[in-house]
Amino acid sequence: MTKRSSRQACWVVGWSILLICAPPAPAHDSWVMASENSIPGPGAVRLAFATAEQFPTSEYATKPNRVDKWFVRIGNSKQDVRGFRIEGKELVAKVNLEKPGVHVIAASLHPHFMEFEAEKFEAYLAEEFAKEAASLRHKRGQRKTPGRMNYTKLTKTFVQVGERSADDYAKPIGHTLEIIPLSNPCRRRVGDEVTVRVLYEGKPAAGMCVSSTPGGLAPHTFVENVFTDAKGEARLKLTRPGPWLFRVHHIRPNTHGQKADNQPLEDSPQADWESFWTSITFRVHEK
Repeated sequence: MTKRSSRQACWVVGWSILLICAPPAPAHDSWVMASENSIPGPGAVRLAFATAEQFPTSEYATKPNRVDKWFVRIGNSKQDVRGFRIEGKELVAKVNLEKPGVHVIAASLHPHFMEFEAEKFEAYLAEEFAKEAASLRHKRGQRKTPGRMNYTKLTKTFVQVGERSADDYAKPIGHTLEIIPLSNPCRRRVGDEVTVRVLYEGKPAAGMCVSSTPGGLAPHTFVENVFTDAKGEARLKLTRPGPWLFRVHHIRPNTHGQKADNQPLEDSPQADWESFWTSITFRVHEK
């Protein structure tokens, strides 16, 4: 297994050279995992918000004040996740799920500011396949300038209660960048090929790289990197049992007045770029 292995060629020669010559900048993923993705009837599940380069083990706990929204949705019903707290290296909570069907559990963090040295930011853009952002940065003559960025983490997981299986999992929850599974993620088995749709600002997004990894691989390693088609869709294969993470990352110029760290805009650090990390998690069962 190699880092960034893919069924598609995900970068051109020049980008490969850049990756060799400059070490990639830090790129931690975030996700929410439920203690179970399927329960036989109404009951409680433990939720854990984690951040790390190696899925599914968290490297550090996110501070509670970084959370923007954390909620559970099923049908037209929505409840906030409350009482979350730090336990070890995770931010955890417990929720009671009463209704039958697939519950969507979604969390988002406030934007956070980060500044990179110029060389590391160039490597970071290459590592994340951010060709449009890199091209614009080069056109602006910014190759030698630090990268100042606000980044936002967005994540979902799913829990099915009972046997009823409506398509609530396929309904958007309104994140700026969102992965939509087109089949029930709580019923996946080894060997399945699953199709997901990526939405950006509520619309299908072509050319987004969907990366997938099961638990236990080397840090920041993905078994597939598949670009979305004109419908915003990508198809990926599930090759082993256990927890899985799908993620997408998008970087754009900070022209939307995004503020960082939940501060008033005039007090926020000055950022030239804003990025959105989105992920979904689920468990895959033996055949």
